[in-house]
Amino acid sequence: MSPPELPPPLRHYSGGQIALIVIGIILMLPGACSLVFMAQMAGEVRWSDAISQMIITLWAICFAVSAIGVVLIVVARRRARIAP
Repeated sequence: MSPPELPPPLRHYSGGQIALIVIGIILMLPGACSLVFMAQMAGEVRWSDAISQMIITLWAICFAVSAIGVVLIVVARRRARIAP
């Protein structure tokens, strides 16, 4: 028999870390919305159309903002103190 696994240690978050996580979640929303619209417009996007190029650029900006949100969440989770 293998020894029982210990539960992961509890983490304590400061107010600033909680704020980083909340802001990170808010920053991830544009990327989620752009994924939904991207799926709906998948057949309509043409690379030669100027409007489509602007929409694709807007999607890229939304994904960059979402990436910043992911980074904020990762930084906040890494800096959390482990409970004794």
